[in-house]
Amino acid sequence: MTGSVQLYSILSFLSFYLIYIISKSVFAFFGVILFIASGIALLAYLESSIRNKKTDIISIVFYILFTLFFVALPYSSELISKSGLSLNSANLQSFWMPVYFFIIFLPVYVLFINRKKEKELYISIIISAFIPAFIAGLLILLNADLRNYSINAVAEIIQVGIIDALETIKNTQNIELPEASKDILSYLSLHKMEVAKQFVYLIPAGLASVFILITYMTDRMKPLIKENTIIIREYKLPDNLVWFLILGGFLILTPYEPLKYISYNILIIFGFLYFFQGIQVVNKGFERFQVSIFFRMLFLIFIFMYFTVFVALIVLIGLFSIWYKPKWLQNKDENQKGDE
Repeated sequence: MTGSVQLYSILSFLSFYLIYIISKSVFAFFGVILFIASGIALLAYLESSIRNKKTDIISIVFYILFTLFFVALPYSSELISKSGLSLNSANLQSFWMPVYFFIIFLPVYVLFINRKKEKELYISIIISAFIPAFIAGLLILLNADLRNYSINAVAEIIQVGIIDALETIKNTQNIELPEASKDILSYLSLHKMEVAKQFVYLIPAGLASVFILITYMTDRMKPLIKENTIIIREYKLPDNLVWFLILGGFLILTPYEPLKYISYNILIIFGFLYFFQGIQVVNKGFERFQVSIFFRMLFLIFIFMYFTVFVALIVLIGLFSIWYKPKWLQNKDENQKGDE
């Protein structure tokens, strides 16, 4: 690919584009993989040694062409249906490719600058997470029209989901819905507006989590390579950052509802940040006890398969590493300073 490095950027656009073509037919997990793949391809392009102004212009032209394609596609729905293709063009709206700029390009470009200047990895992750979360939080808190519109839209989605589920149960014979599922449907039908409100107020944390995941995994999956040695960069949050987490936890006690939701968002965001620090601690433990690569990958896959079971444990490991710092957990520079 040395002769056409811009193919990396095209691959990035394609990966992002595929998310919306298949969004109605596959699991969300596969969409997350495509998000990360899109970020890795873009970072590979930005870091290529043969990238130049010409390849940048070609990549920008392809980005514009992809955007124009999305603009034209909804108007071609009748033509698509006549061709016999089953394609839901309602998912392919004109704003998807501009969304690429904010979801993929901006965080990956921040990561690119971070790697180029050899800064700490946590800096780019925090910037990528807190800027969109802060903007989304301000819009939700200060713009009542947008907030109410979002709550009503989510409530409508919940209502449609409940109706669809009930219709499926009604039309399906010899299948009894589990009691837990019945309880969930009942709760949603009675409290759909409350659930929708909670969902909207937690959008900042959801956005931050997406950006953290994309930035962290892009850095991990496209490592710096020097002298044929793969260098996995250190990911460690500053110890003093834990006070923001503690402050966010105390805000739950306030009777003022907006502050409570700010607290929930802070806890979720920092929980995700310390989750990856916990993963790094686990990985260093593997190195300490010389666990084979096969068992390391098997264990990490197991963690992500049963994420809800292990997430609290991994977060606690990340937090515990703030106070308990054996020599094998510290990086080489810290060890050298300690020896002096």
